[in-house]
Amino acid sequence: MKNFIIKIISKICIFYFTYRYFGKVTFGKNIRMNWKFKFSGKGKLIIKNNVCLWAHEEWNRFQTYSDEAVIEIGESSKLNGGLFQVRNKIVVGKNCIIGSAILLDNDFHYIDPKKRFSEYEEKGVEIIIGDNVWIAGQAVILKGVTIAKNSMVGMRAVVTRNVGGNRVVAGNPAKEVKKL
Repeated sequence: MKNFIIKIISKICIFYFTYRYFGKVTFGKNIRMNWKFKFSGKGKLIIKNNVCLWAHEEWNRFQTYSDEAVIEIGESSKLNGGLFQVRNKIVVGKNCIIGSAILLDNDFHYIDPKKRFSEYEEKGVEIIIGDNVWIAGQAVILKGVTIAKNSMVGMRAVVTRNVGGNRVVAGNPAKEVKKL
């Protein structure tokens, strides 16, 4: 009975969000989701088959800041309250688990104090999350980072550099703590 109710809620949500974000959000088959979903901006969101977007406490939020911005969520991945802010591209591989993490592909403002309040025009640097990666809650993934397959990012880690395959990283800034 529970699965039946989840399927009904998911179908209603997909119908509603497909209409609301027409041409910007693409849903694959067999998506599980609830109402805690928000998309904004000029770019595109591509959600592949068998993805679970069923958020509990936090909302799944996808914000694009350019016409070219793309967020791609791989097959059979699970998101629970992630925030994706993109000007270029963020790709999440297959079978990933992402908690209430934040993924930012650029700074969204200038670092230089003289330019800080002027219009930000720099393009982001893509973020690539490999297959079978687990990103724990409140982790932050910054611009230009690639996390290779089978890796794990610990809770509240701030990832500023690439992470090799089969690794566990934690801390601020994130450092390797274990090989898998």
